[in-house]
Amino acid sequence: MSTYFPKCAFCILEGMLVPLTNWHDPAKRRLEAIRAAHERNPAVLLELLEAYLTLKSRKRATLSPRTLENYRLAVRDYLAWAWSETQSLEILKVSGDDLDRYIAHLQLYGGNLEQALHQRLKPGSIATYLAGVRAFYRALEWANAAKLPQVHSPRDPTPPEERRPALPEDLYKQLLNHLSGTEPEHRRDRIAVRLMAEAGLRISEVINLQVDDLSLAERLLVVRAGKGGKQRTVPLSKSLAQEIQDWLKLRLAHAAPGEPSLLINLGGRKAYGRAMTDKSLRRMLNQHYRNLGFPKRYYGAHMLRHTAGTRIYKKSRDLHATARILGHANINTSAIYAKMDLAGLFEVVDRLDD
Repeated sequence: MSTYFPKCAFCILEGMLVPLTNWHDPAKRRLEAIRAAHERNPAVLLELLEAYLTLKSRKRATLSPRTLENYRLAVRDYLAWAWSETQSLEILKVSGDDLDRYIAHLQLYGGNLEQALHQRLKPGSIATYLAGVRAFYRALEWANAAKLPQVHSPRDPTPPEERRPALPEDLYKQLLNHLSGTEPEHRRDRIAVRLMAEAGLRISEVINLQVDDLSLAERLLVVRAGKGGKQRTVPLSKSLAQEIQDWLKLRLAHAAPGEPSLLINLGGRKAYGRAMTDKSLRRMLNQHYRNLGFPKRYYGAHMLRHTAGTRIYKKSRDLHATARILGHANINTSAIYAKMDLAGLFEVVDRLDD
């Protein structure tokens, strides 16, 4: 059975603008890819990347906008390096050695775009850039225009528990106290924080959570599209369920008609009452961290999920329960939280004073 493509120049799938006129036909796809590479046209090559990711990658149309944004940034940086003033690389004929040179450049000199110029990148950031470049060459393979070179990401010598810290208990209590006011913004932000730091939701799962996904009488919520498109049911503590119930009553006065999202914007003219975005929630969290004077290693949204993993494991000492709540398919993924319990380490070293 042939694949159906709508008769339109662009199709919007999961918030992504995907051009289909030249990419669904194999012959046109190859011609356009080769032409764009020869003409050094990044815009068309990024269209190919987006079409491939949406139509052929593992996650397809459920690929998160943030991943797409990271991959687009990586390819733009790679093309800026490949077509720089100091070299003229034929991107359709690159080898693994060429990509190794690109990695070395990122390690020694940083990114090639203006906003990241001369800023050395951490191994994790380099791995993200390389993932985007690999996706780009898979898209060129799909277009039958190039082959994916074999290259490996540099190993990060820093242990995972050091790269991804959890928020210490005293700082977490400070954050909750900071958000304990009666202002609607603080009540909303407090729920966002607790959903990540206690229920273990990812930021994408929080912003996609809808009112209908909650069953507060049972103290349950359903994550319908977790990582990899997996669904899971998450239990809520009594206090968190009650806090969400109180927010739902307040939310009625601010939500736009028909808006299904649990967390909504409470500022701006067009966005008021509409669903929060990934970017707006991250910006809000970092502003709270700045206001509290937190060390920068504790900035970000995913740090709160690590906080949940650490707290859940500390209370249960059960990796299976930790994995179940966080949605890990393998309990070995959850084992990191046993190493991230700084409070437990302090208890050990403090005994040395006895």
